[in-house]
Amino acid sequence: MDTSQELLIANLVYPIVKDLVLPKIQAVFKKNPKISVKKESVEEQLNLYLTQRYTKFLTIDTLVFPNMQTALEILYQPLTISCWEGVIGENIAIKIDSYPKELLPNYARVIIEDTAGMGKSTITKKLFQSIIEQKAGIPVLIELSQIKKKNSILKEIQNQMSPIGKKLSQDILLKLINEGNFIFLFDGYDEIALDDRDFTIKELHRFIEKAGDNYFLITSRPEDSLTSFGDFQKFHVNPLKNEEAYELLEKYDTYGHNKIAESLIEQLEESDDSLQEYLSNPFLVSLLYKSYEYKKDIPVKKTQFYQKVYDALFEAHDLSKVGYLKREKYSKLHTDDFERVLRYIGFFTSKANKIEYDKNSIIQFIEKAKRQTTDLKFKASDYLKDLLKTVPLFKKEGNNYKWAHKSLQDYFAAKFIWIDAKESRIDILIKIFHDEQNQRFYNVLLLYFELDRKGFEHTILKLLLIEFKKFIHDHDHYNYLSKEEHKIERIEKTFAKESIVIMISKASDYKKGASDVYRKYVKKTNKLNSFTEDQSAQLYKSQNPNRYIFTVITYNIYLAVILRLINEVYPNLTRKHFSTEYISTICKIREGNIYTLDDKRSNVLNKEENFKFVNDVIGNSNSRRSLKYYECLSKLKELEKNDSEAEKNELLDWKY
Repeated sequence: MDTSQELLIANLVYPIVKDLVLPKIQAVFKKNPKISVKKESVEEQLNLYLTQRYTKFLTIDTLVFPNMQTALEILYQPLTISCWEGVIGENIAIKIDSYPKELLPNYARVIIEDTAGMGKSTITKKLFQSIIEQKAGIPVLIELSQIKKKNSILKEIQNQMSPIGKKLSQDILLKLINEGNFIFLFDGYDEIALDDRDFTIKELHRFIEKAGDNYFLITSRPEDSLTSFGDFQKFHVNPLKNEEAYELLEKYDTYGHNKIAESLIEQLEESDDSLQEYLSNPFLVSLLYKSYEYKKDIPVKKTQFYQKVYDALFEAHDLSKVGYLKREKYSKLHTDDFERVLRYIGFFTSKANKIEYDKNSIIQFIEKAKRQTTDLKFKASDYLKDLLKTVPLFKKEGNNYKWAHKSLQDYFAAKFIWIDAKESRIDILIKIFHDEQNQRFYNVLLLYFELDRKGFEHTILKLLLIEFKKFIHDHDHYNYLSKEEHKIERIEKTFAKESIVIMISKASDYKKGASDVYRKYVKKTNKLNSFTEDQSAQLYKSQNPNRYIFTVITYNIYLAVILRLINEVYPNLTRKHFSTEYISTICKIREGNIYTLDDKRSNVLNKEENFKFVNDVIGNSNSRRSLKYYECLSKLKELEKNDSEAEKNELLDWKY
């Protein structure tokens, strides 16, 4: 970094330190005169923290240009996030090309949830920079994969804000945070390691509660456990428009040796709508550029994208060199053998839900893959060098190693199940289905569906439909109802839910703010005090009379994940329910009482006059999807008739 850039950063950071940080330091020292460290020392450390973090986020790693520093400012394509704001009855769209105050502090607590590759992590880096540039607050960006028992959120903040040899005490940090106006950006909720998941989720809840007078943003792939953050406003990233995707391709040309954007865009404009999904996703746009740079054709399937990118990285890594210099591999492995080892690594690391590792951990994963591929001879240390340099699917950050993008891990794990698992394939899929932490395999299963649709149908889909049929049999207790559709609707909407608690407020509570009422009812029902990830608490309004409706739903979490997956790949088998701000159906139950739903006819919630109201409330919950009763039973019959084992026997049926 040259002197002029250092001066520019210093001029950006100084006003924040002077106008935002220093007054907080002075307030803390005034309230706590016995603090032993000097104010100037604390100020100096926070100045250094803001400078170093801002500098760090000036550049980003990309799979398109591995091992090259690329500027965020040049490659960032402004993304738009949106949510449905029920109070005013309209869709709110916010463009992230700077720090938008209509996001934070307007909402105070925000979740940005979307699928793989939509640019969530890039948004957090852009926000961090913009907060400093606009003097909007004191930003803190934390990768949640770093949080574990040995490294709490406060300790991670301490590490970030303390230069080597100078530890800023956690006590002073907490006092500074409690002065307010910190903006916490928690990135990668879905990347929390499996072993740390329970601790980290509870730690996140505790920290947000303790540091409540600040602003919080969490990013994640879709996760049902996010419903435990009931007072956060959820946003999604809008798909890129075609012209935005083309702009991003042109930006990649800034660093590309061969300017290919114009030719690629011409081909895309001549293609049909089948590529629309790939143009809408920033990461897939980058893969499109990378694969087209290698071979001038456009893959149709997502899995083809990943394969072509692997081929490009392995066969022609140095695309910046004239003649496409092909580097010798340290491991001496052929492309097929190298990929076979990589598939094992993808699967083993996917099981652990880890994308980042210290050197010992990643070497252990490579050694584990090596034990499964005994016909191959290579050194784990050489293979790691290849992953970083000659086939750069990994990157090194400090002392840690991580996948260039989690989607790559998912792809190789899916391909492992399809190709390498062999006779264990069905057992692995069954185990994933029943795993209470199967969320970590969500994208793996999406990609596996693309690779082996028939295998997916006869395992994952069939298992879910069997569970649904059993649920129908066990819960068909509503024959007293005059309307058959109400019974079917109840069965559809309660499947994959373990318990449902409903409460209607008293008239006096309706005059209070929704956030205050929400927190009051959370305490009253005593259902969310442990912050379990399988629960969702929500507050709605009813009309005639005006009341709040409060619900706590506990999910069968592994079924809820699979249900969401099936909704994506078999939309004809699922029914989507649309959330509304108001529940219009009237319910005749006592206000202020807590009611738990069951199947008993004696339960007031199951009385015919209340039945539709309860259905509407359940359908308005966070899990706004359900299986279609008749369509699913019909599909199960079809799968049972077309048994894959029978098809296999037919393949072997010949005389000799």
